[in-house]
Amino acid sequence: MSLYSHYDGAHNHPVNRALHMIAIPLGFSSLVVVWFHWIIGLLLIPTAFALAWLGHWIEGNKPAFLTNPAHVLVAPVWLARKVFKPSKKTVT
Repeated sequence: MSLYSHYDGAHNHPVNRALHMIAIPLGFSSLVVVWFHWIIGLLLIPTAFALAWLGHWIEGNKPAFLTNPAHVLVAPVWLARKVFKPSKKTVT
């Protein structure tokens, strides 16, 4: 199973997905914010993780990065594919 497939499979609940749609950009933006205001940047990191953990608690599984830390790098790819992938609508 690929890293992406495993990551996607661990994020099925709509609330978990929604929380990750917030947590992933928040976590990665902290890398930029820390250069300008280190206190706020450092506070964004645990906030992002808390949102993600809440999503996994709701879904009833553990975060994917606990099985493979590389999933932290898969997260933004997953987010981009979810946001920018055209939805498949059926024409009736």
